[in-house]
Amino acid sequence: MAKTSYKVPTSLNRSFLDHEITLSKGGWAAKPSPIKQLLFFGGGVLAVLWIITQTFVASSGPVFITFFVIWALLAIGYFGGMTKTKELRAMTIPALLAYLSSRARTVYTRRSSDPSDFYSIVGIDGIEEDGRIHYSDGGEGQVYLVVGSASYLLFDEDRIGILDRVDAFWRKIGSTCEWSFITTKEPQRIYHQVASLEERNHVLQVRDPDLIELQNEQYDILTQHVGGKFTSIHQYLLLRGKSADALRGAHMVLQAEVEGSALMIKEATVLDRWETEPMLRVFYQGIDDELPSLKASLS
Repeated sequence: MAKTSYKVPTSLNRSFLDHEITLSKGGWAAKPSPIKQLLFFGGGVLAVLWIITQTFVASSGPVFITFFVIWALLAIGYFGGMTKTKELRAMTIPALLAYLSSRARTVYTRRSSDPSDFYSIVGIDGIEEDGRIHYSDGGEGQVYLVVGSASYLLFDEDRIGILDRVDAFWRKIGSTCEWSFITTKEPQRIYHQVASLEERNHVLQVRDPDLIELQNEQYDILTQHVGGKFTSIHQYLLLRGKSADALRGAHMVLQAEVEGSALMIKEATVLDRWETEPMLRVFYQGIDDELPSLKASLS
C-alpha cells in the first residue's frame, strides 16, 4: 500500500555531530540545529571574545572594537548557516579558495591542449557503436531513453498502483550498479522527419523547381522552428555498473520491469553511440540544435 507521505532517508555517512537538537519549544530556537552548528557558533563567539581581550584589538578603541564584533558575529552567523545538503557553509571555503584562480575555473579543450583536465571531469575512456560507455575506473554504462506513466490526470487507484510498483522496484535493486535518471529540456527530435524528407528527395523523379522549393520550405520549418525553437522534456536513464556483469544484471532487471508492467517505466529505448554523445554533450558543451545541412541535397 502506498504511503501518504515520503521523506529523504537519513544518510549513512551521518556522524554524532550531525544529530539535531532543539534548544527551545518556541521562538527562533525551536528549529532543530545539528550539534556541529552549535559548536561552531559557540567556538566562534569564544574566539571573538579572546581576540577583543587578548590581542591588539583590545587597545584599538571602542569604535573599532564595536565594528569588529559586529563584523565577526555576522561572519559567524553566515558561515555557520546550513546548506541544502545539511553542511556548514564554512565547509565550502576550501573549495572556494581552490577556484579563486582563473586557471582553476577554465578547462581548455583545444586539440593542442593537455586533455588531462577535461578527462578528469568526464572520466570516460570511450563509447562503442552500440552505446556502451567505458569509464576510466573500469566501470561500464548504458543510456536509455525512458518514458514513464506519471501525469496530473491520474486517478487515485492509478497513482497508488504506480507508487506501490516504484516502491517494490527499488527494494530489489542491488548496489553493484548506479541508476541515474536525467531530465533535460531539449529541442524536439526531428531526425526521422529529416531523414524521411531526404529519402523523398532522392526518389523524386521530376526535379520541378516548385517541388524543390516546397521541400526546402519543409526543411526550414523542421530545422529552424520545430527542431530549434520548440523544446520538450526528455528523460534518460543511465546505468553505470562496476563491471560488465553488473551492468548486464541491471539491464535484465530493467527489461523485466518494462515487460512486466507499464506503471513505472512504459518504454525504454537503448541509445547507440550517435544518440548517447549528444545527450552527454548537454552537460559538457550545452544543447546543440544544429543539424547537418541538407540544402545542397535538396536543391
